[in-house]
Amino acid sequence: MILLSGSDKTIGVIAGTPVDTQMGVDFIRKKGLEAVGIPAASSPDEQNMLQFLKPDALTQKVISIIGDFQKQNIRKVMIYCNSLSAAIDLELVKQKYPDTNIVTPLQVYHSLASRYKRLVILAANGQSLKTIEKIFYENNPTIQIIGVTTLPVIRAIENLEIPEIIIDKFNLADLVPKNFNAEGLVLGCTHLPYLKEKLEQKLNVPIIDPAEKMLAELFL
Repeated sequence: MILLSGSDKTIGVIAGTPVDTQMGVDFIRKKGLEAVGIPAASSPDEQNMLQFLKPDALTQKVISIIGDFQKQNIRKVMIYCNSLSAAIDLELVKQKYPDTNIVTPLQVYHSLASRYKRLVILAANGQSLKTIEKIFYENNPTIQIIGVTTLPVIRAIENLEIPEIIIDKFNLADLVPKNFNAEGLVLGCTHLPYLKEKLEQKLNVPIIDPAEKMLAELFL
């Protein structure tokens, strides 16, 4: 557990919708830290539209949210969303707030890439999957990847459907081909840890969740 005092104990969380933002807040609080969350959109469909059609506006929204965090003296921010991280101009955001430590799931994939030869990546949309794959290939050109996008699964999680029902409805137990010899399933969307426990019971490969590493990087 990371133990800090004062304002350093509070982390700002930005995600795509109120649901995954709350998931990020809950994850941090379970680690003994405090968190304040602000979503970038009201639903998966609105977030998808912003990511594909209005990425500049989405970048400005994230900049505005971090500005709100700074007014509360919050200088550690977790962008708890793969697709949001892939859509915005992250360098512009970081340039705007050089005194704020901003982490995303994308940073974690750089360090993961060299550890694996074959992976399955489950992402919310194609833009997110493309960005994640690019990071893995840049850091490990020989890696083999099967990538799957599944926004309907994210909608079901947003509706808090029972994990077992979601897994059965979308045949997620068959997500990893047996003859591919995958070394892991990457949860390329921060909604997906909602299914992690039940997926581990259904699949015979390790499940890779970048959230733990993201939190650690906030305190490097």
